[in-house]
Amino acid sequence: MGKIGLSDIVNLPAFDEAGSLFHRATGMTISFPDDAGNAVFYPVEERCELCHLIQSTPEGAARCQRSDLQASERALRSRKPIAYTCHAGLTDVVVPVVVGGEKVGCFYSGQSLLTPQTAMGYQEIKSRVTDLGLDPDELWDAYMKVPLVDGPNLEVAMGLLSVISNHLVEGEIALRKERELTLEQRKLRKSAEEKARLERDLREMELKLLQAQMNPHFLFNSLNLILGQAMVEGASETTRLIDELSVLMRASLSTIGSMAPLVEEIASARAYVEIFRARFGHSIDLRVDLPNDLHSFEVPALILQPMVENSLIHSFPTCSGPFRLEIQVRANDSHITLTVADNGKGGEKEQSMEVTDYLREIGQENKLTGLAGVNRRLKYYYPDISDIRIISGKDGFAVEMTIPR
Repeated sequence: MGKIGLSDIVNLPAFDEAGSLFHRATGMTISFPDDAGNAVFYPVEERCELCHLIQSTPEGAARCQRSDLQASERALRSRKPIAYTCHAGLTDVVVPVVVGGEKVGCFYSGQSLLTPQTAMGYQEIKSRVTDLGLDPDELWDAYMKVPLVDGPNLEVAMGLLSVISNHLVEGEIALRKERELTLEQRKLRKSAEEKARLERDLREMELKLLQAQMNPHFLFNSLNLILGQAMVEGASETTRLIDELSVLMRASLSTIGSMAPLVEEIASARAYVEIFRARFGHSIDLRVDLPNDLHSFEVPALILQPMVENSLIHSFPTCSGPFRLEIQVRANDSHITLTVADNGKGGEKEQSMEVTDYLREIGQENKLTGLAGVNRRLKYYYPDISDIRIISGKDGFAVEMTIPR
């Protein structure tokens, strides 16, 4: 194919779509230099205003080009994504693209600021660009609009940008090569294994972003319950509740995308029930059926607690007497089945089918929390498993999931 350049092989429509998804996930844009050395941003309308302001001066634009060039040389030498600080003091990510051993070029994420955003940080940036003669008010307004990112999410953004960039470039190269081949040659050269690897990488990086965003949902729910309890009592129970919350926090803030033993999943669910019971009374009977030989069996972290939360939020208010909640784990040679059942109001079979169909509706694949979020995360780990099953009858309501052993 001769000498390859990024502008020759980037699939612009696909890159535009990837840029929009990347911006929604991280708040940053994606860019790459064209043949003339000018940065092409996606999405264009989300380009960093501070960078645009600096590059409105010839000297500022020249500094940005030199800064990007130095970073790209470092990244291409190491052949790994890097995060660096540009000449103006902003944090940027650069990802090298290497095709067939040939160094093609680099992609960049739009600039961001490591949290927290402070007046001191502004003063440092101001001192770096003071000789460009920029208007102080415009500089401040632009500084306040720079996306914020913390360390863990910056690392996730680096990985996600690397996967997206290489996937788009390699996919376009493969497409061009396939157009040159005969039909019989296409069958022989079909790169199913490479495609599966790239898609697996994308699933893993999206999962990390998903779990990074979903953790606060459970923490805030729990904190609200403790706040309500502290208001209605003299705080004598607060120490115990904080103990239970610490169990939840340890589980929720564990390594992103990790696996957890079933016994720890049960402990997290039990802690949530204890906090809920303290807030709404002691009429919750929790029963756990976990065989001893399954205590250490590992499942995706935080899949059981949302099922318990679903019962407490939706079924508990409909129960006229003592509320019973049962967690049951069953296994055969090939599968593990987890069931969370309650004695809430339940419903007819048609209602159960409606809830199950809801998990498959368009748009639910983007849910981060609740049963739809659990269903989505399970699909990342086990793409071929069935959806979560909803069982609703006169005796109550149950949620059931089956995963490979």
